Amino acid sequence: MILDVSTHGCKIGRRGRLIKVTFNGEVVREVPVSKLTEVIVSGRVSVSSEAVQLLAENGVPILFMCGWRPAALLHGFFMHGTVLTRREQMAAYGDERGVHLAKGFVRGGLVNKAQLLRYFAASRERSDGDAARVLEAAASEIFGVACEVERVEGGTVDELRFEVMGLEAEGARIYYEAVRLLLPEGVGFERRERRPPRDPVNAALSYGYTMLNGRCLAAIAACGLEPYAGFLHADRSGKPSLILDLSEEFRQPAVDRTVVSLFSKGALGREDFGFKGGRVVLEGKGKEVLLKALNERFKGEVVVDGASTPLENVVFRQARMIVRYLLGKAPKYEPYVFTWH
Repeated sequence: MILDVSTHGCKIGRRGRLIKVTFNGEVVREVPVSKLTEVIVSGRVSVSSEAVQLLAENGVPILFMCGWRPAALLHGFFMHGTVLTRREQMAAYGDERGVHLAKGFVRGGLVNKAQLLRYFAASRERSDGDAARVLEAAASEIFGVACEVERVEGGTVDELRFEVMGLEAEGARIYYEAVRLLLPEGVGFERRERRPPRDPVNAALSYGYTMLNGRCLAAIAACGLEPYAGFLHADRSGKPSLILDLSEEFRQPAVDRTVVSLFSKGALGREDFGFKGGRVVLEGKGKEVLLKALNERFKGEVVVDGASTPLENVVFRQARMIVRYLLGKAPKYEPYVFTWH
């Protein structure tokens, strides 16, 4: 589970194998470290060195937020992995392995956009047939864009990134236009806006993607990969490119599915958000609702290779698959594709 602490004046400490949160000297929460996948800290919250040590020893990263932006990421030394894995990761950027991975991340993200639209189309087929048909048509368009990804030519990532990212942007445009049909008119969603989010849906998506990135970091680091050396996303100081690469496959099944469902059912609304410094922010009860729903989504069972497993385990599975491919132990990398019963 993710522990998010943002109340000014809270302190995060340790009691044995428990991570405890106190406010004004009173314990408000205690969680076994074995149940944590990530700790998120924002606002004037302090973290004790004892808590940092316990979290680091158990592979639980701490993400420090500054407003809506990630400011720092802290994880244990043991998560730096093996030298061989990282050498192959760096070498792959300049050969066909990097090309294969970059295409796989884009294709996986596009296919999952289409799959999620089909999921919502199926759920609305009886109640709103017109909307269902629009969603199906959009999904078919995105599938077509995904097929074009494999036809892009280039011997290295740098040679094909511009064209591949253009296809990703085209698929995203079609997807978000369709997503508008799934949301109440009052939430003001027009398109994806990241920096800063200017409506409740974008604020919820940004918050959810931050949670997802923490999961991807834990998986990537535990498998011995370098989080800042990606393939699809370009290198930039402070940009966790490989985390962003891997998250492409999980944004729709983990975050978008959750956020759209919460808004469409009325569990999230404008009253759960505030406006600070030119951006819309998720507050109080709304943050609790979304965090609980995201934790449940990651714990939820999905089908992979005919077997049921929690979605959070699939994130680690995909990170391991990247390693296997880089080391020549697997002939190709297959992105995770969202399915439903």
